[in-house]
Amino acid sequence: MVQWRFPINDDGEIKGINDSGVATFSGTPLESLAREICQNSLDAHDTSKKVNIEFSLFSIPTSALPGSEYLIDTFDRCKEFWTIQKGSATKDFFQHATRVISNEKCSILRISDFHTTGLLGTNEQRNSDWTNLTKSSGASDKKGTAGGSYGIGKYAPFACSELSTVFYSTYNSDGEEAYQGVSRLVTFTNENNQTTQGVGYFGEEKNTPVHNEQLHLDPDFRPRTGNTYGTDIYICGYKFDTHDWENKLIVSILDGFLGAIWKDQIEVKIGNKLITKSTLSSLIDEYQDELKSTTSKYYMVLTSEETCWFEENFNGLGTIKLGLLIGEQDMPKKVSMIRQTGMKIFDKAITSQVPFAGVLFIEGDKINERLRLIENPRHDKWEPERAANPTQEASLIKALYNNIKEHLEELLTTGSEEEMDAVGIGSFIPDEDIDDADLSKDEVISDQIQDINRKVVKKKSLPANKEGDDFNTDDSNLDDVNVERGGNDLGYPHNGGHTDQHTGRKEDNVHIEGPGTEKMPTRKAVTLEKFVPVRVDKEKGIYMFKLIPSINATNGEIEVYLSAETSIYEAPIKSAQLIGGNECTVSGHIIKGVPLTKDSELRMKIELDYYEICSLEVKIYATA
Repeated sequence: MVQWRFPINDDGEIKGINDSGVATFSGTPLESLAREICQNSLDAHDTSKKVNIEFSLFSIPTSALPGSEYLIDTFDRCKEFWTIQKGSATKDFFQHATRVISNEKCSILRISDFHTTGLLGTNEQRNSDWTNLTKSSGASDKKGTAGGSYGIGKYAPFACSELSTVFYSTYNSDGEEAYQGVSRLVTFTNENNQTTQGVGYFGEEKNTPVHNEQLHLDPDFRPRTGNTYGTDIYICGYKFDTHDWENKLIVSILDGFLGAIWKDQIEVKIGNKLITKSTLSSLIDEYQDELKSTTSKYYMVLTSEETCWFEENFNGLGTIKLGLLIGEQDMPKKVSMIRQTGMKIFDKAITSQVPFAGVLFIEGDKINERLRLIENPRHDKWEPERAANPTQEASLIKALYNNIKEHLEELLTTGSEEEMDAVGIGSFIPDEDIDDADLSKDEVISDQIQDINRKVVKKKSLPANKEGDDFNTDDSNLDDVNVERGGNDLGYPHNGGHTDQHTGRKEDNVHIEGPGTEKMPTRKAVTLEKFVPVRVDKEKGIYMFKLIPSINATNGEIEVYLSAETSIYEAPIKSAQLIGGNECTVSGHIIKGVPLTKDSELRMKIELDYYEICSLEVKIYATA
């Protein structure tokens, strides 16, 4: 007889409401549901076809739910058994469950996959796809490259059920049909005054499934025939039955399976929304506000022609493919770590002075086998301590991260000028100031650069000024002289951060006029609110910097210096260009004709006739 059965515990363990498996996913039930369902379907895929998954919400009369009357009685028995408990969690759960199952209608979420093998081994009593899903706890027998490894993902649907009850139905590639219900409740005393284990099964005698039959609860879902193999999961009393029930599932799948969808491994239909490679762009635009901020950036990596791809056999463990895209200021400086199934495990933050995003496809069988064994049950973190040899696996992870960093450095230091311009070179400058602690010890000018041609100037003797004349000095009115290395007559270059106010030389309002001289331009030193330099290509001597001036000026001049430990030197500038603008006039170490806008960022790329790593300093003047 087909009915609900709750095995007795023979005075064994008493099961409470806080099921550890279900609790694993209670904090993020929808995200976990989407991840576990898609992962399981990808693990069971028919290798010749793309996996299809459907999420469909419907309701039926509660009386049509298999064994609903028995469940009502069971919920009452559960409440009675736990009345002696001081806490209210168990009582509250079953009071609510009783209200839900007593309603005229019951909401059910159907999840169906296609182009999979279905659940194999419906007639087996152990170690089959069917028994591992319906009756095993903490057991998984998937291949080494599969997504699951703990056998805990099966609990995710229960975290989304107000009745903690789920039905499974399958039509597998061996031609087998079967269905069974599972209700994960608590220990209670049955009608024979026996205590139960708390987990019940809807099916035949001895808790076996109903064979040679599929379960059809959704009136709009056609029975599987021919080669439409797959599995149907019915979550009874679906918790998230709202008008926008699709949204969170769509967002979760876009975040977690972007790589699999883009590689055309999977297609998902949620309600009337179809998630495919061809609809990714429009869906990311539509759900931009709900998506994690990184998702749209990873999509840019996957689709941009400017993305640089690196493919290699990683340490003999199989293929990895890394895509890196240098982009706008809001790029997250993270890499999406995606295993062979196409599911993202986590976002790896990479320290970088430039904004970028990346996607890493870990495709090799051997490396997937090793990484699978150190994933946590939620499959969102690698934990080397789970391995038999934690040190070895920690070294593997470190090598993988270092590989990403090396390719990023390679992209920044050897990429062509044209490649960088194509993605918006202004975005290379980070918003934050660069901390001196981030500079390595060799990033200074050594004493060997004395062959750089320098011109240092002194004040020209001028007649005494008439009363009211302004005779402040200006470098343009001074003769060339030689100065010993280490002198400080070069003024006060800016070294990052805020410009200090100095009292040594007065450089404001430079204006020289006297007998026999022509009227000279007025030159005023400009205070900077921020100055951030970044080395882009040391082989070509290319640097970029951004600065924020404190005044407006149409004809600014930027003096650029190389900074050594004790001295500064005029930078030998070959060319300078406003990022997003025109080439600038260069005279020695001075960039002329630069428009300055108060409190607005100015971004510039310069090329030096000097190829050692160095620090840059600047002085800014407004001329009129």
